Amino acid sequence: MPQSTSSYLAEAQSALRGIFALLIGDRSAARYYDFSRGGIAGSFIAVLGVAAIQLVAQAALGIGGPGDITRGAVQTAIIYGAFIGASGVLLSLIGRRDAFPPFVVTYNWTNAALTILLPFLFMTGVVPTLLITFVITFVLLINIGRLVMTLKAGQIAMLLVTQMIGGLAALIIVSVLFPVGPADLGLLQ
Repeated sequence: MPQSTSSYLAEAQSALRGIFALLIGDRSAARYYDFSRGGIAGSFIAVLGVAAIQLVAQAALGIGGPGDITRGAVQTAIIYGAFIGASGVLLSLIGRRDAFPPFVVTYNWTNAALTILLPFLFMTGVVPTLLITFVITFVLLINIGRLVMTLKAGQIAMLLVTQMIGGLAALIIVSVLFPVGPADLGLLQ
């Protein structure tokens, strides 16, 4: 049974244990997450906190100007919204609205942890390849569906396809709203 935690730090620690449990396929992975309204709010705080850290780090490192940072934040919000929104629509269509809060909580915590972990690995010289990152993400998404949301295999497949379509639609929207020109690619300097 999912647990309710007494502090945000305890919730974050428990969520990290849950991510590890998801990676190894532990059937009791859901017990590490709080699916109450407070737990949902806590997972959003994690995502927003990590986004804020990214923006501050980009500014401190001089990566891009204020417009670039703002554009990046808007692009990330569009992609995140499409991914979550597409997942919610599918869950509603297959009669599994009950699985949406657990999905949001586990996805948010997983997203926050990977967003912190991957740049840290790059800074320490451990460079995960795109393939390794993809495999880890894929395993986590499958196990969120299987172990936390208790979806059947066909439902997990539909969810993954729907998430890919949502992500692709978001990328199209982002490319229309924020077209990339030669200067953005470093071709004109």
